[in-house]
Amino acid sequence: MNDRHTPWHRLGARMLMAALITANAILVVITIYGFFVSDAGYDWAIYREAGARVGSPALYEWGEVYAWSYSPLLAYLFAALAPIGYLGWSIFHFGALALLRNLRMALLVLASWPFWADVYNGNTMSFVFVAAYWTLRGNPVGTFSFLTLAVLMPRPVMLPVLAWVLWKRPEWRLRFAGMVVVSAALVVATGYASDWVEVLIGVTNAVEASSRDLGPARIIGLWWVVIGLPLAVVLIARQRLGLASMAASPYWLPQYFLMLLLELASAREKDADGSADDATEPSMTESEPKQAKGHGSDIRQ
Repeated sequence: MNDRHTPWHRLGARMLMAALITANAILVVITIYGFFVSDAGYDWAIYREAGARVGSPALYEWGEVYAWSYSPLLAYLFAALAPIGYLGWSIFHFGALALLRNLRMALLVLASWPFWADVYNGNTMSFVFVAAYWTLRGNPVGTFSFLTLAVLMPRPVMLPVLAWVLWKRPEWRLRFAGMVVVSAALVVATGYASDWVEVLIGVTNAVEASSRDLGPARIIGLWWVVIGLPLAVVLIARQRLGLASMAASPYWLPQYFLMLLLELASAREKDADGSADDATEPSMTESEPKQAKGHGSDIRQ
């Protein structure tokens, strides 16, 4: 009986895939069109403004078009990056794709609406995704980069990959703890510690009220947290980290959907330089990396 239903199941899956691909293509076209008819780089403008405000009491004073919720340490970085402008920041996004060293994955990201939404807004999820991709493949530089981003711009959507690293890669637990301690000490030294904590506590409610939140919380409210967090735990245990990232987040901004591509990131995928099978990256199911012969105005967050 199951065999008779199999063709229908396949047909349904193909129809769903076709609908998703069509919707993605339409949204990509609309977003690219937006570059020519509206002001792009809203998030970049916030980052640049944060760089201008850092050192003053106004860093965490939200306004109608300004909402900084990241570490004050990151604001100093954006103060240094301000001269490159929105164009330079956008080029960084495309440059990040080259760091994937995987043509298939890079093209999938390039063709995805979440990536173009990230570029359009001037957000940071492209960098988070690339770091997460290499983290799942056991790359130490990628892992360090992801953990650094998790410390400087903590977001619920990043928690599953962070939890997986601390669970499966015990050698990173003490390192991450040290990163947190150093970051906390530096934040306290800036004088913004209490302001940042206050903002972090309230940012979820602010984003959920945003018209850009595309998640279930828009419909069922806090019930999504009750459902989503246990679901995320189950998905982490099954190492479905792309889905877990979305389940863990109480709000879904357009660029967050980029994390779903982690479902396609095989930890045993060959390096882009054509390394042999015995030089592949470690599996996501292994707790210790093996030595390889190859190369080692809405509120936005």
